[in-house]
Amino acid sequence: MAQAKKPTKARAPRASALKTTEPRRTAKRQTPNAAPPATIAPPSQYTVGDQISHPMFGDGTVMAIHANKLTIEFPNSVIKQIVDGYVEHR
Repeated sequence: MAQAKKPTKARAPRASALKTTEPRRTAKRQTPNAAPPATIAPPSQYTVGDQISHPMFGDGTVMAIHANKLTIEFPNSVIKQIVDGYVEHR
């Protein structure tokens, strides 16, 4: 036999919900009025093909430059990306 479902009572709102009549405040997304000024990275003092020296990896050749990061090929075809402040010209 199927039993009839009991009617459910409407739940009363919580007491904390009844205290305030102001709408809830949520964090607003901060949107800048103007785009921040673009920062231009200073050009690297190195060029592709330069011979450099690194204290840990030794001598290598600059293969590519992106901002201040150098892609350097060291002996045995080891390729590393290193910030130009950590290397010096040979």
